[in-house]
Amino acid sequence: MMNIVLAARAVPSCPRKEAAGVPGHWNTLLPRQVGDFIGIRPLDSAHAVLSDNTGLSGAQGRIHWHSNNPEEMFAAIRQDFTFDIGHIEQLGEFHIWNYNESGRTGNGLRNIVVSLSENNETYIEFGTFTLAQADGNDRLLATNLADGSFIDFAGKSARYIQISPADNYGGELYGLSALRLFRYKQDVFKGAYISASPIERFSPTGVWMPSPESYNLTNGAGLSDPFSADAVHSNNPNHMFAARSTIAGFAVDLRGKYPVEKIVIWNYNAPGNTDYGLKTIRISTSEDGITWRGATETMTLPQADGRDALEPSLVISGQWHTRYIRVDNVENHGGEFAGLSAVRAYIGEGWFADYAADWTALLSNYQGWGGADGIYMVNLDGKDYDPHRNPDDQATFIMFSDTLCGTVDPVTDRRTSVYMPNNTSAILYGGRPITTKIDFVYPQRNGPPALIIPDPLESASHGGGNKYYWMGDPFVIGDKLYIFALKIDTIDRAVFGFEQVGVDLVRYDIVDGTVDYESLVHINDTAHRLCDISDINNRWYLGGAVFENTVEAGVLNPDGYIYVYGYFDKTGEGRNMVVARVLAADIEDFGKYQYLQANNRWAHTMGNPKFLASDIAPEISVSQVREGPDAGKYYLVNTHLTIGGDLRLSVSPSLTGEFTDKRNIFFHDTTFKLQGTGNNSYNAKAHPAISNGRELFFSYNVNGPDCFVFADIYRPRMLRYAWVPDLSQEPR
Repeated sequence: MMNIVLAARAVPSCPRKEAAGVPGHWNTLLPRQVGDFIGIRPLDSAHAVLSDNTGLSGAQGRIHWHSNNPEEMFAAIRQDFTFDIGHIEQLGEFHIWNYNESGRTGNGLRNIVVSLSENNETYIEFGTFTLAQADGNDRLLATNLADGSFIDFAGKSARYIQISPADNYGGELYGLSALRLFRYKQDVFKGAYISASPIERFSPTGVWMPSPESYNLTNGAGLSDPFSADAVHSNNPNHMFAARSTIAGFAVDLRGKYPVEKIVIWNYNAPGNTDYGLKTIRISTSEDGITWRGATETMTLPQADGRDALEPSLVISGQWHTRYIRVDNVENHGGEFAGLSAVRAYIGEGWFADYAADWTALLSNYQGWGGADGIYMVNLDGKDYDPHRNPDDQATFIMFSDTLCGTVDPVTDRRTSVYMPNNTSAILYGGRPITTKIDFVYPQRNGPPALIIPDPLESASHGGGNKYYWMGDPFVIGDKLYIFALKIDTIDRAVFGFEQVGVDLVRYDIVDGTVDYESLVHINDTAHRLCDISDINNRWYLGGAVFENTVEAGVLNPDGYIYVYGYFDKTGEGRNMVVARVLAADIEDFGKYQYLQANNRWAHTMGNPKFLASDIAPEISVSQVREGPDAGKYYLVNTHLTIGGDLRLSVSPSLTGEFTDKRNIFFHDTTFKLQGTGNNSYNAKAHPAISNGRELFFSYNVNGPDCFVFADIYRPRMLRYAWVPDLSQEPR
């Protein structure tokens, strides 16, 4: 029987500086996002209700709430709760919802011992904790620990988690409501280790692709310090990975796109089988995990010696912006298998993009509003950035287009009822992703077809029914909320049975800090000043993005204009970005809109417009940069070529300059971990309303043929973009 060594986390090699929260201090540590959700399976099937989503309000988040229905939780005589991850994993946050039956919360666990194991035989105590008591509320957020914190495994490596109750809050039974586990995620600063995994996918037949052993490349097991590039590796073969093919590649997913300055490799180190180790290698990188490009020439990897303290076999320095890294085996040291012990990557200089899991979880909802696309956001005080605003006073209006409403079975992720309004909305209070602070607004089944419908109604060109609205960018002027409404017609076409035929403007009153939904007013564009499709070879549309360059919006260098961006479809030239402007006071007078021309002058007709960017999508965003190397400039975020996994960010020195320096900031994996078929991605855009001076949050939408079947397909995915802080430099 092998005892397990769980090394304590070492202090990072760079001195840690806490973020000051002061504008201009972009060179201080960026706190981590929560890591990837990890599914866990109870060894006792009676405990399944604790980990199969039963009673929770959405999928895979630490921010979801739990019901107070006793049938959706577990209580029995005192017993241990043991869960299997399925492979050894580098563990991060562990969130607990205590027993929440109204009037019987005394059954909730109080003092517990948490232990970890690799083999379900030898357990090492991780710590003793006091859980908080639930309150019986029917929308219970994770209760976690009595001091308000949560259990953080901080990068420990294990496969099994065991909870042993010492006592409860005075009830007759011992119970819990739910548990959720998340992979370790690092704080971000130059030189930090990047947490990673094998490439995780479902195959076309629905089989989970990574083997349990392949996680040994990334899970830290066997390393004396899982964060240090100078760590030594054990000679335990259970902490290594080998494949039968001697030409195998060893690929890891950094779970985000990072500037990588160093890759460290420990060769295969099992005594008697060190000839499995790689001898001649090449490093390849990839945006999508499918198409690879060579990043280095061939290099020699020395054979390990089988000692129980193997130093790094190879340290490779460079500068790669990538999500996926693969160690290609050109030749091994002669063994029947080809293997490695571990692969680690470390952050360099530049920008990065990673998952914003809490914001994604906010838009997973099992009851009522159940997923949408077309997401736009605006704060109801009209300011994207206000460092002096009390977050508790922030109210963020969120606009959606096609929405799936109904109910979902949380265990199977299957929709049990569904209907689709053409647009809906929500208001988030407090500026933070908390599921109990968001109110979704949507029509009921058999009610109106959308929250906002054209007035007057117009018959669709095909198939009966009426034309409808998808929604463009919302913005606030004074106490009025405006939204560009994109008019959609149903047409007889095989691939896309719709087309945009117009743009109108709608308005709500803002009363007492929220939206008065009864105050809706339509300002219709009857003169085709916001959209013109009369020339089939030169069609243009506004409303895809809005930038309020006013004093009231709190921007840098205001000029009083509202800039309205859109796209120009010119036959043979693709989809190009155009802009119009109007003074804030004249926003409802379409005759006063001015259009930027190719000669950089403003005109009262679209004429010969200046193209600010090419290959954009109908839905985009333009935002102002407050901190970092791009401070004072403007970002355009869009999906490249409208549909696909390629998310781009471009930079311009002004609101009317060309957006250049295109950066592929993220690539959505089209074989993403989703049940069912279809995994299209589209309409990426940033959301400065929920961002800050250092981090820009952005989204992209996902859909597919099975989105009416499986609830986790059709909803926005949220990410963040920021510059890597260098803690060796003084804050700026």
